[in-house]
Amino acid sequence: MGGALLLALLAAARANETNLTTTSFPDEEKAPLFPTDLFTEEQRRSGAVIFHMIGMGYMFVALAIVCDEFFVPALDVIIERLAIRDDVAGATFMAAGGSAPELFTSIIGVFVSFDDVGIGTIVGSAVFNILFVIGACALFSRTTLTLTWWPLFRDCTFYSISLLVLIYCFRDNEIYWQEALVLFSLYGAYVLFMRWNQPVEKALKKLIYKNKHGNATTSSETSVGTNTATAATPGTSKAPPPAAKFRHGLLQLMIHTIDPMHDGELGKVDEKATQLHAIASLKVLLEATRPTAGGAGAAAAKNAAATAQAKETPLDLPNGGLADVQLDAIEEIGDLEDDTTPLDMSWPSGFRKRLTYLLVAPIVFPLWITLPDTRTPRGKKLFPITFIGSIVWIAFFSYLMVWWANIAGATAYVPPEVMGLTLLAAGTSVPDLITSVIVARKGFGDMAVSSSVGSNIFDVTVGLPLPWLLYGLIYGAPVQVNSKGMVCSIVLLFAMLLFVILSIACFRWKMNRGLGFTMFLLYFVFVAVSLGLEYGYLHCPSE
Repeated sequence: MGGALLLALLAAARANETNLTTTSFPDEEKAPLFPTDLFTEEQRRSGAVIFHMIGMGYMFVALAIVCDEFFVPALDVIIERLAIRDDVAGATFMAAGGSAPELFTSIIGVFVSFDDVGIGTIVGSAVFNILFVIGACALFSRTTLTLTWWPLFRDCTFYSISLLVLIYCFRDNEIYWQEALVLFSLYGAYVLFMRWNQPVEKALKKLIYKNKHGNATTSSETSVGTNTATAATPGTSKAPPPAAKFRHGLLQLMIHTIDPMHDGELGKVDEKATQLHAIASLKVLLEATRPTAGGAGAAAAKNAAATAQAKETPLDLPNGGLADVQLDAIEEIGDLEDDTTPLDMSWPSGFRKRLTYLLVAPIVFPLWITLPDTRTPRGKKLFPITFIGSIVWIAFFSYLMVWWANIAGATAYVPPEVMGLTLLAAGTSVPDLITSVIVARKGFGDMAVSSSVGSNIFDVTVGLPLPWLLYGLIYGAPVQVNSKGMVCSIVLLFAMLLFVILSIACFRWKMNRGLGFTMFLLYFVFVAVSLGLEYGYLHCPSE
């Protein structure tokens, strides 16, 4: 019903706009608004293009640092000041923090370079997130992780609806502002749904499991990274911190943190993740052994004995060690959320870390000077400056990244769409890949998968339609989509999403090596088919 209404609105919008915009602007090729390059085309072909490639990689690191160290902490302060629920905050502000590079790449593609580099980056990043990232999590996790069906079902449903609307918008290679508005409104519907996520989940599970014994608990109550977990013991308990608190900053990983992939000593953030995983495992055990209403006295006594035993039983930690986790530690989970470490600018020890420090210093020091660190008491009061300044820096770094990507692509005869679909998509997603793998190795399978799909919802419903909406309102004309194979690439993206769901179901909701290799295979199939469409080796049926 909702899908039919959306399609009807889109059809009406297109019918009203066709006559108004057909003759407004001639079909002419717009020149990108980039400065003249320092090197001539002959010099670039002789080897000078390597400087553009290095600069593009440098911008990948710069975008990751400004997002992790300044933009996301500023969003944390805004969430705290506005008292926004963690599930809504995760779907809005935290998603914006992780997808800011893709959003600004899309804006630059519409208003500056006048090509489909933003569309290619978002589509490529989406496939990278749902295939490559999930595959890497499955391959590099220490144990086989079991996924919860509800978060994947919820996010994939909204993502599927978004992709279907996007495919409809692309059917004639013109995007009208009404279509962009409908696509953007889907993001508002997703945020509104997240506000009532837990009641809907509990009601649906009660309906499904009404004939089965046990409590219809939500995935929030049996997994880590949400804010509504209820304690298994009497009294109130604090909530575990949201998933965003476990985002590993790229700068910390490169300089100030012990290797997070090492199985020995863990960094500070990894210790918090390990402790939370152990506590959550104990809570699930207690929830399973808790007596139901009307239980017999013998059953209650048996339950009490099991609970007492669980108090003293050491739990296996993800890193292979043992730790005695007491029940009262659950009440201390909230304290972990408040423990945020400001940006450490001290001179590190070790040759490799010092070399890395010197390489990223040209990025970090201008950011450190111009943006207050909101993780300090003084910087927290100046969060509006950090928020606005971070947006300016992200726009600047994205501009340089797209500019140099266009030059490198033109030198190698690679279209902007292909650069966005492959290199830019992977480069802007590498920090999320590192974070997701680390989180998966600590046992947070649902968190890794949900963050991958959730960031894609933001990209498709905000990153793409927002620049289109602004362009349509400013110029009064539809946005022209020039790429011949992009429509089929989006259809292929939707097909890959279906394959992901079927693959996870075939592997019985287990993230094992078989699932990992399947995800990698699907990713390389997508890239090969998309390149074939762009270069004309394959032909899109819609053409």
